[in-house]
Amino acid sequence: MASPKPNSAAAKLLADRILARRRLLHFTKLTHPRYSAGWVHDDICRRLERFSREVAEGKSPRLMLLMPPRHGKSELASIRFPAWHLGQYPHHELINVGYNLDLPMGFSRKVREVFRDPQYQAIFPDAVLDPDSQSVEKWNTTKGGGFTAAGRGGGITGKGAHILIVDDPIKDQEEADSALVREKLWDWYQSTAYTRLAPGGGVLVIQTWWNDDDLAGRLQQAMALIGKEGAPEGIDDFEIIKYPALSLSYEYRDDFDPGNPGPIIRTDEPIDVANPPLGYSKHLTLLRPKDFCLHEDRYPTEALKRIRANLQPRIWSALYQQNPVPDEGMYFRKEYFRYQRQLPSPAGLRIYTAWDFAIGEKQANDWTVGATILQDEMDQLYVLEIFRMKGDSFQIVEAMLDVATRWGSMPGTGYLIGAEDGQIWRAIEPLFKKRMVERRQYIPYEVLRPMTDKMARARPLQGRMQQGRVIFPEEAAWRAQAEQELLRFPAGVHDDVVDALAWAVQLCMGKEPPQAYIPPPLKSWRDRLSESYTGNASHMSA
Repeated sequence: MASPKPNSAAAKLLADRILARRRLLHFTKLTHPRYSAGWVHDDICRRLERFSREVAEGKSPRLMLLMPPRHGKSELASIRFPAWHLGQYPHHELINVGYNLDLPMGFSRKVREVFRDPQYQAIFPDAVLDPDSQSVEKWNTTKGGGFTAAGRGGGITGKGAHILIVDDPIKDQEEADSALVREKLWDWYQSTAYTRLAPGGGVLVIQTWWNDDDLAGRLQQAMALIGKEGAPEGIDDFEIIKYPALSLSYEYRDDFDPGNPGPIIRTDEPIDVANPPLGYSKHLTLLRPKDFCLHEDRYPTEALKRIRANLQPRIWSALYQQNPVPDEGMYFRKEYFRYQRQLPSPAGLRIYTAWDFAIGEKQANDWTVGATILQDEMDQLYVLEIFRMKGDSFQIVEAMLDVATRWGSMPGTGYLIGAEDGQIWRAIEPLFKKRMVERRQYIPYEVLRPMTDKMARARPLQGRMQQGRVIFPEEAAWRAQAEQELLRFPAGVHDDVVDALAWAVQLCMGKEPPQAYIPPPLKSWRDRLSESYTGNASHMSA
């Protein structure tokens, strides 16, 4: 084997440094060789790279990353990213906020250590620490930028920020459950931290989502008002990325433009990425299958399942799945939910799918939701499926027909679609009829016209759930999301599942429950012989 050329190692080192200037993950691996990275860290780095560019361009980016603990999020967001960004823009000022001052002070020390590393200086020769300003709480570069550490509730008067990083503003479950702590955090964020932001600057929130009313929850609640009548102007529109410890579905990413990652695409069934169905990109990459961990080297799948088995469902849902659920619920209470492992056979019964529409793919947009229920002879309702999507008119119509194919083609089953009346339905109804003809699907449907507000429309659903007459499947990928939305109604960020289920109940209310088939009584041979002589036999009655 030929020995390597003398300059090959130097050439590789130079290439690594050039790549580290461009790519945050490569920078992280070069300056922290022991850092264990997987697809989730690559995804975070891509989003932080775009965030950095948009800050430099004065676009006021807003990014929220919700992730379980001990998965390397702070190493990326609060240590490597600030060092990398300041390497590119040493005149920028960054403020890092944690639940107390000790946490961001620790980050500050580590960022400063990265600056002093000869490897860093070789990558970013223009980013140099100011020898006259090197305190842990606040230090500067020779270009006028720098890093400031701040604790939740503390003063940061006189300090500005091109980037405000909020990293785990809630310490633990006890703080998350305290309404007083949550209220003080929200007041401090609005009155102190946010006011330090420079025009065009960016806000990065990275945390474990403990409570639906903590900082992450309130920011999302505010986002839900965007575009609605009477909403205040200037509400921050965050890009929100959730990384549950165990996936509830198959997760994909569209890699058409690696520099501009879109939302993570989640599906109940796997997609053939080599030959994706209509409506999906040809550049999909499978991130992880259903019920799989974020990163095997940090928390393997089996280890997470053991943790899940030993935690209260509420704590697991919040701490690990980034899906906090209120304890009791408001309009729909926890005790209203009934579950059944095996749902009845739909043969001879009726199935209804009601659709609540929304168009758009942004995070703040509502979802288009189709709720499919089965009505049995006793007027008991079984929720068969909650289908959620974001997309354009064509994608919505295709989804409606796909769901109809799944449930409406069962032999001996009556099937009916209900479509919420409004501008969206009126726009897509002609396309829906056209596609039915093209696909040779002829599905009866009714237009559902809202006559009351959302809460009044949800009352029949609430009443049936109180009576134990709405049954959910024990095992369904969509169950946790649906339950969360019902428990948060009417104060939650989204109410699309509630609307769709309420429409489904309204759809079946005007119909008589299917009649149970009662077989005729068995007759003795004497009865049949007597009927043959008297002429009452059924075959002679004509």
